[in-house]
Parts: sequence; structure tokens; C-alpha cells
Amino acid sequence: MTRTESQRAMQQALELVQQVCKENDEVKKIYGGLCHDFPILTRTCGLCQAIAFSADKAQSDGSARAEAHQLLLKHIGQILGVPTNGTGGADDPLLKHIAEAEAMQYMLYTRKVLYAWVYFKRFAVSILGVETGGNRE
Repeated sequence: MTRTESQRAMQQALELVQQVCKENDEVKKIYGGLCHDFPILTRTCGLCQAIAFSADKAQSDGSARAEAHQLLLKHIGQILGVPTNGTGGADDPLLKHIAEAEAMQYMLYTRKVLYAWVYFKRFAVSILGVETGGNRE
């Protein structure tokens, strides 16, 4: 059976968000909030700056917020098929790859992330129980 791009994006988002269910409640809540906020940040600042923001927040200090940003980076890397160490910081391969991409490739990456992120937002609500604009701290 041939699947559409939309079906593939939905399946991938479903699998990735379901992996987050194994995390503690605070990480799930923060990650769900990031699912709602990341596309806004991407549209406002651009994909590179949005990833740089998460890479900065993901630097491991053992907090739930850092864990949620690490998951976000790993999931973006999987969507784009770009390797990432998911630990954040300026040396993250995902950030480097996006920053060095040519204009057309950068636009494609941005479009691909925003296209897939519709499903992440929906699954953040239905699977993780994090509503848009909810009290996410």
C-alpha cells in the first residue's frame, strides 16, 4: 500500500510522541508545551534560531526542561533525517547542519518541520493531555 506524505508524517509524529509517554509527568507537560510553541517560534525567528534556542535549553543540567528540549531536538532530527546528539549546545550536529544549509535546503527543512508539527500539536493534546495555551509553566 502506498502511503501519502501526510500519512507518513502522522505515523512518525504518533510514534515519537508515544515515546514521550515513558517520561515523567513534568517532562511530558513541558514537551507538550513545546509542541504548541515550537512552530510559533520557527515562524517568528526562523528554524535555525528556534533550534538554537532549544539547543541552549537542552544543555544537560538534569532538569525536566532540559530533558524536554533534548527530546524535541531528537525528534526534529528524526523528522529531517539529520543526526543529532540531542544534548544541545552550539556543537549539536543538528544545529550545525541547519545553520550550514543552503537557502533552498533550509526552506525545505522549515517546511518539513512545520508540516509535521501539525501532528505533534494534535498528539500533544490527545496523548499527552497538554492543551494549547494551558498552564504549562
